[in-house]
Amino acid sequence: MAAPPDDHPPRGIRLATIGSVPVYLGWSWLLMGGLIVFLVGPSTAQVHGTTVGYSVAVIYALALLLSVLAHEAAHAITARSFGHTVHRVVADLWGGHTAFEASRATPMTSAAIAVVGPLTNAVIAIVCLVTSTVLGVGIPAMVLGGIAFVNGALAVLNLLPGLPLDGGQIVEAVVWGITKDQGRARVVAGYLGRGLVIVVVVAVVGVPLLQGRSPSMSTVLWTVLVASFLWSGATQAIRNGRALGTLSGLDVPSLLEPAAGIAHDRPVSELTSLRALPVVVDAAGVPLGLIDHDALRSVPVQAVGSTPVSAVLANAPEGWAVDLTPGREAIELVNAFQSSRSRIVAVSEGGVLRGIVRVERVNAALARN
Repeated sequence: MAAPPDDHPPRGIRLATIGSVPVYLGWSWLLMGGLIVFLVGPSTAQVHGTTVGYSVAVIYALALLLSVLAHEAAHAITARSFGHTVHRVVADLWGGHTAFEASRATPMTSAAIAVVGPLTNAVIAIVCLVTSTVLGVGIPAMVLGGIAFVNGALAVLNLLPGLPLDGGQIVEAVVWGITKDQGRARVVAGYLGRGLVIVVVVAVVGVPLLQGRSPSMSTVLWTVLVASFLWSGATQAIRNGRALGTLSGLDVPSLLEPAAGIAHDRPVSELTSLRALPVVVDAAGVPLGLIDHDALRSVPVQAVGSTPVSAVLANAPEGWAVDLTPGREAIELVNAFQSSRSRIVAVSEGGVLRGIVRVERVNAALARN
């Protein structure tokens, strides 16, 4: 699954860093791997012997891990191709997720990022199935057939039309493109995700009971586990959608305070001529930070004409400056506050400094909405 970044660091083993993107194996995946070995090993051992049986089970577990990582790698590569910053790739009990910065996403890019994961699994399934068919019989053919089945199941499951699945993100992108309202689109996809949970529970547990059959305890437990995960993800999507709806009512221009850009190599003597809050910028006009007034007061009077503004620059946190995209101003502004954890954000439009926004004013405006 493709997902926006969160503030919680992943728990698990850092497998690798590929193109500056860390790849993690969540501790919960070890439970999944162990369960596969426990379920597949004994039944396969009865036919092919203990060594072969459990070797095949381990291969299945590793193949599932590689299939999930291929799925997430497809999300990550596509996200980066559209200019998004990818924070990490994680494989865990629920399959996996790719966290990336989605503030500049569009319906088209969101749909593309979502669909490539299941398509990757579909391609793997087809290749393994064809190869298995060519081999005919034997352990290799059996293993490849199993990998084909797993990847086919991953492709179909992830394309189901409801959040938090990839199919739900595609639904969100379609509704977003039609309504031009991402918040409403996410709410719709979230409720579809809840609907999927109900359908799964009824199909797997309810129908057998109505037919006088009792599903096995393992089936019930797996259904409850999967249903709780999907319901939780769908509920979170609905909440996020409603929050986006609130953000859409945020009037960013009304929150701006005047600011004046001053090049980092200009003398501090020029600060007195500015009629707005000074924001130090680089040669390209990108905001670097505000003025450190303690450092400014320490500059001798006779040196104000020769001391560059960079000498009294207060270090600003990474991400504190944002160049807003028309139509997505509120979301990008809030994302800048969240990612930088700064109390002040410098706002530009088209590379031109427009002013600064304080977090207190944003919180007050959101409370009114």
